Amino acid sequence: MNFRFKLPGLLNRAPAKADAPADARTLRAESEALAGAVANFLGKTGLFDRDAYARAYPDTAKSGLDPLHHYMRVGIHAGRNFTSQEAIARLWRETLRSDDYKHAIAEEHCPPTIENPQRFRVGVYVSSKGNFFIAEIAALVAAGLEEAGAVARVLDDTAPPSADLTHSVVVAPHEFFVLGDGRRWANEEFVSRATLFSTEQLQTQWFARSLPFLLRARLVADLNLQSVAIFRRAGVRAVCVQPGYSQRFAAFAAPRDLSAYPVLAGCAPAVRGFDLSSPRFADRPLDVAFMGQSSPHRDKWLGTYAPAFAKLQAFIYCARTAYPLTAETNPMASSDVSAAILGRTKILLNLHRDEYTYFEWWRVMQAFWLKAVVVSEPCFPHPLFKPGVHFFEEAPRHIPDLVNWLATTPDGQAKAEEIRARAFDVFVGEASARAAGMRLLAAMDAAS
Repeated sequence: MNFRFKLPGLLNRAPAKADAPADARTLRAESEALAGAVANFLGKTGLFDRDAYARAYPDTAKSGLDPLHHYMRVGIHAGRNFTSQEAIARLWRETLRSDDYKHAIAEEHCPPTIENPQRFRVGVYVSSKGNFFIAEIAALVAAGLEEAGAVARVLDDTAPPSADLTHSVVVAPHEFFVLGDGRRWANEEFVSRATLFSTEQLQTQWFARSLPFLLRARLVADLNLQSVAIFRRAGVRAVCVQPGYSQRFAAFAAPRDLSAYPVLAGCAPAVRGFDLSSPRFADRPLDVAFMGQSSPHRDKWLGTYAPAFAKLQAFIYCARTAYPLTAETNPMASSDVSAAILGRTKILLNLHRDEYTYFEWWRVMQAFWLKAVVVSEPCFPHPLFKPGVHFFEEAPRHIPDLVNWLATTPDGQAKAEEIRARAFDVFVGEASARAAGMRLLAAMDAAS
């Protein structure tokens, strides 16, 4: 099936007002141009697996449509899987060998410069009804832009149009344009001039639903370096931006005393009353923690670890929810709570959502910031942080043994102290919010 489409031109003007009504087809990617753009991206990158999709969904054959055409007509709106482990493995193998990836790596080692950053007045938009950690990303993006010399402020979908902005950054477009008042911003004038900050892994339905917006944006930013290389391979202007350390983010820079907070009510007195300013790794009362959303992969391994972790002081929170995590509905949906847990934790587990080995920047960087040691499943290489140097990497079945050694033995604690100190120094010095802000300003300037 051939899709005809034409991506909109990039307009070198100030951000558009959100006064045009959203076209419902824009939200559903049902117009010929939008469906064609998404289909071509999925086909060109190799993300879409025709055979796997047809096997999984028998109604494809009954429809008489090409599987990709069927996915664009039916599957994308139903949240169906569109890829496979084989397709993803092939894509990652090709990406890690590609020139786009090599160029992205080189950029990470060349700090950008920007003339007169004060000329940038940036609105960083986030959904008022989205996940709390997306608001965290937006806050750190804005902090980094300000530390780089620009004027930036965090806005949400309920904000009135602002004529004084020179640039707009939308964090998590799959939330912003489809929840609450975000629908009124889903118009060509605004989307085609904005920088869209993608936060989703490529194999997920949420990433697919964001594609109608990402493919029409002036610039795409992404937390993941390999994802950026894939965007570029498909002809999309993209930049890797990983917001990091900033004194402006008070929840982590100066954690609050939450010793009486209900989330800690079930913990031992030594955990609740721990002095967060205590410098020693060995003094932290929680041996191991995991905080994240439930998935079959995570549930499997956490269940396997239960006998070993029962002998330790463990804090395991694995949420099952079909709705965004917000402070109104979930006591864990708070930056202050994350800081309170991590500041008491020796070791933070990084378990992938599924079989795909993304470097989960947002989880890992919080551990670096709060000086918890990261123990992770094997993951994609990072240009700054290396396994065995800044964090530990281990096969899932051996993770309990490593955790026990690090948390309870003198040799393990000494090694953990060394690793976490090195990770924190590199994080503060080279992975700051300011560095991310400079990279984003330079990319937006080049895209203008």
